[in-house]
Amino acid sequence: MPPRIVQAAGTQPLKVVSLDGCADQYVLALVPRRQILGLSDRARLPDSYFRERAATVRRIQPRLETILALKPDVVVRTWGGDLNLIKALEKHHVRIININDITSYDQAKPELFRVATELEQDAGAGIEARRFDQVMAAIRPVGQGRTALYYTPGGYSAGPDTMVGDMLQRLGFKLETQNKGFFYLSPEVLLSMKPDIFALAFYDDHYAMRRVPGRNPLVRAKIAASPNFTLPRQSVSCSGWYTAYDLSELSQSPLTGSGGLKAVPQ
Repeated sequence: MPPRIVQAAGTQPLKVVSLDGCADQYVLALVPRRQILGLSDRARLPDSYFRERAATVRRIQPRLETILALKPDVVVRTWGGDLNLIKALEKHHVRIININDITSYDQAKPELFRVATELEQDAGAGIEARRFDQVMAAIRPVGQGRTALYYTPGGYSAGPDTMVGDMLQRLGFKLETQNKGFFYLSPEVLLSMKPDIFALAFYDDHYAMRRVPGRNPLVRAKIAASPNFTLPRQSVSCSGWYTAYDLSELSQSPLTGSGGLKAVPQ
């Protein structure tokens, strides 16, 4: 990993570009607006947690010429930009900050502080970390030990070694399946399962719902006939400390679904 740039007294603050929607969240949360030269084209979408802060910030495509024209000091990314782009940027002496994919809230604060140090924004990380600690302490075990199955319109579920799995367990649910990572559940398999509750994601995304297993009428009927709730899109689109911000509120109120789906019984 390239050494972190240490600013000498009197030097200019780092100028920053972000390449993807998950990196956008770190940049928007930590970096002052005047230092952000560009964000990804996903920064204002509904699944961007800090989307309101992106209202007046330039949004760009991950193209070499576009980025170089902005003259950033650092480029922040999780999955954005291919290897050729990253190598080209490095040849032009642009430093790359790669954000690690985290799979639990125990990893959230260390990664927040690591990235903040790279961005020279330790004070901002301290503010976010205190808020994170407060919301984590306020989470109630609303699941009460019931089994939950995470399900997306594309037919995917999540295991205990994922951020979503950790989220559900901290809400007091047991996972219906212990499969690792993110995995596909065919409609036939889903219909054979009997979780106490369905934890849905992206079911309010009309684009995602166009032609997917989640549109299967038998699948939809099973979910509609079962207790279920919808996780906030901005909390399941990326992994990061900020995905916890909705959890305490979610655990303090009845867990209700959208689109006419039934509420989780209290």
